[in-house]
Amino acid sequence: MLDLLLGGGMLALHLLGLACLALAQGKHWKTLNIYSPRQTWIVPIGWGSLALSLLLAWASQGATFGSLVWLLLLPPCGYALAFTLAWRPQWLWPLARLLSR
Repeated sequence: MLDLLLGGGMLALHLLGLACLALAQGKHWKTLNIYSPRQTWIVPIGWGSLALSLLLAWASQGATFGSLVWLLLLPPCGYALAFTLAWRPQWLWPLARLLSR
């Protein structure tokens, strides 16, 4: 059960980190039609989230296999985020509103 929670947390933090890094770009921010100025702290939140997901991977699988699992999660999470930004960018609107405060 603990492995399931650590894996789910790792996946959620991975997606959150990649979404923050994508929303830090002006094009994706404007796609969501949010007119507030972008915050400069969105990028550190993205990198911090990715670092926390790496720590969760290390905690659940060990340093060597956890690093491999973390690295292998990058493409599916990146594809999921790319498809979300292409087809349903409004799904990221709550995250962008939270980050714009």
